[in-house]
Amino acid sequence: MADNHAVVFLMGTAGSSQWREPIKAACAAEGISVFDPIVPSWDEAASRREAEALQHARVILMAITGETASVGALAESGWVALSALRRHQALGLYIDPHYTEQAEPTADLQTDAPRTDKRATDTVESASQRARKLVIQHATRLAEQFPELTIYIAKDLADLQAWTIQTAKTRLPRAIRQVEQPQSAALAAYIARHQAPPLCVAYASGRVNIIGEHTDYNDGFVLPAAIDKTIYVAANLRDDDLIVLDSLDFESAVTFPLARLHDDSLPSWTRYIRGAIALCGTLALLNGQNPNRLRGMNFTIAGNVPLGAGFSSSAAIEVAMFEALSALLGVPLTQVQKALLGQQVEHHFIGIRSGIMDQLIAAIGKPDHAFLIDCRSLEATPVPLPKGVTLVALDTSVRRELVSSEYGMRREQCEQAARIMGVPSLRDATPELFAAKRAEMPEVIARRAQHVLEENARTLAAAEALRQGDLDRLGALLNASHASLSQLYQVSIPELDLMAALAQQQYGVYGARMMGGGFGGAVIALVADEAVARAIEAVSAAYTAQSGRVCTPYTAKAGMGSGVTYLGGVG
Repeated sequence: MADNHAVVFLMGTAGSSQWREPIKAACAAEGISVFDPIVPSWDEAASRREAEALQHARVILMAITGETASVGALAESGWVALSALRRHQALGLYIDPHYTEQAEPTADLQTDAPRTDKRATDTVESASQRARKLVIQHATRLAEQFPELTIYIAKDLADLQAWTIQTAKTRLPRAIRQVEQPQSAALAAYIARHQAPPLCVAYASGRVNIIGEHTDYNDGFVLPAAIDKTIYVAANLRDDDLIVLDSLDFESAVTFPLARLHDDSLPSWTRYIRGAIALCGTLALLNGQNPNRLRGMNFTIAGNVPLGAGFSSSAAIEVAMFEALSALLGVPLTQVQKALLGQQVEHHFIGIRSGIMDQLIAAIGKPDHAFLIDCRSLEATPVPLPKGVTLVALDTSVRRELVSSEYGMRREQCEQAARIMGVPSLRDATPELFAAKRAEMPEVIARRAQHVLEENARTLAAAEALRQGDLDRLGALLNASHASLSQLYQVSIPELDLMAALAQQQYGVYGARMMGGGFGGAVIALVADEAVARAIEAVSAAYTAQSGRVCTPYTAKAGMGSGVTYLGGVG
């Protein structure tokens, strides 16, 4: 549910990029996320990530220094990117006075530099002056086209850094908080707003996936557990066509008519709620009701599921919403149906072709148990979790900025591998079939398929290790899962790799791996109860020292699935 995009975008320029590191360090110290498109190797995926980050960033920076390529090269590439800026963004520019151009002919630059043609001693402007003029000319055109676009030309790099921090702070998204005692908070806030109790309070939990990553949309196996961190939705019907939403997490309130359910100008946190309501027509049809006679509704939402860290707060709100809608509309739904409807919100309203794991475990979770889920048949087998261990999530503080585009690409690659092997999905491929067909696959496709096949086997082995109480075996499987996600599926990032490695080194940690879709978020570690505090302290200190980022730890026990409590308000 969080806005996961970087706040500051560093415009890519050819050559070295030493000016970028101080900016990134200063932003990190202030908790401001930065996207730097400079990567060791450039490919189509990197290009998509850059385009998406540029679109959503709030502050754009560009510096022309002695390390930068020629003005002509910048005019050809950098200005094209700058033209994509949007009204809500701020652009910071700096031109180093010591910039020296790489033999760029002055005549090729369309500047208004004054010259005296008749004298051999005529002075031609320095490259830095001409670069500055070119920048200012382009900035002026941008300002004329987009009056709301803030453009700042810095005196030096220190000035650029100070302006960046100040501007980014004013443009940071509203802070998201985890609400203490969210059930009572949601109820109290609802009554204060509407001067009457709700009909019901629905709830659904976040989740951790112990093992089985990127297997669910391949009809494979997963081993998640609902956790003891939950989203609550106080709800009731109205007599008009208004949807009245209050989020204590986002400290935001929105009211709109049913006709605006698909209006994306509404705050982004409302997308999951609007998506669930948009499927009310399906619920009405299931109950023999007229889907065109829906009424307005009130929803007050509060939770303590960490957002953006890989706990699937999105699935929790989706399932909680269908618990609430089922109660409000009087439409009985099974837990599996609620999960499937939540998945439909992801597919058709959010635009992510997710698997079923997140919604299903949010609906069926059980205290002190994980579930071995067959994502094809949806058969879910409870597996007791041994006592004396805690699930510890170690948040890298890197938000999962671009997971949607990369997620879709991974799914397409898996489908391509299945087609090459002639099977409906990778679930149906055997190691022998994969070995026979691997030579026909592009290397990247083979890597994706290898991960899925081996991850399915690890997941089944992990469930058996839990049944046997073999935590050492389970930990080894978690470590192997991370290595595969990083090297074969390539959804990890340096911060996740570092966090996993640090956790794996600690006494009392059985195993650790990245959790969730990847490209940011958290590492999940299985830790002996008596070692939790010491492991968190050691990992946090080492992670900050080596990455410059803050580690935010969360501890969790396996919790309950979704449900609803009726309070007797008038529906």
